[in-house]
Amino acid sequence: MGSDGLIELDQETWVVLAKYNLLLATLFGVLALVSRTMLDGNQPMLVENGALAVLFGAVQTYAWLSA
Repeated sequence: MGSDGLIELDQETWVVLAKYNLLLATLFGVLALVSRTMLDGNQPMLVENGALAVLFGAVQTYAWLSA
């Protein structure tokens, strides 16, 4: 059983959460690159996708370390 002391989840749930958040972080990172290279003048979209990639990457790392 993996736990960080704050949230009680079993190890299988942490692993699934980590994989899901890795997928989301990758998706938003790719969207940030696409909005940067293909869609000129979309600074808010670039900032939003970059921030979401960092957020989901942080959650993924947290879940991975807690597993």
